[in-house]
Amino acid sequence: MVVEVKQSYGIRVSTILNATDKLTEELEYLCSLVEKPDPEFAIKNAVVYAHAVMTLSNHLDFVLEEITKRDLTPDEDMVKLTEEDIVAMNDYTDATEEALEDLEELCGISLKNN
Repeated sequence: MVVEVKQSYGIRVSTILNATDKLTEELEYLCSLVEKPDPEFAIKNAVVYAHAVMTLSNHLDFVLEEITKRDLTPDEDMVKLTEEDIVAMNDYTDATEEALEDLEELCGISLKNN
């Protein structure tokens, strides 16, 4: 008889809330550059800018629409994740970091410094 052991993964609820706040702030900042343009931070490459906005938006949607649907641990401190969730979270994080690096390099807009 073969016994299959399921791997369990979890992330703190506070970590999800902090990530959501950070992604929301970054997205709002980027959107504000179009709503109220700042001559110091002109959007030099609309495609790179749009890609950064889209990537942040997709990342935020994933956290809000997928991760928040997962079950909580009995103490409600952790959200239970699947291996696929972990891989997806990593992929979204990598894509967001890459898009923001491109934004800084090609447009001179850095969310870390602005």
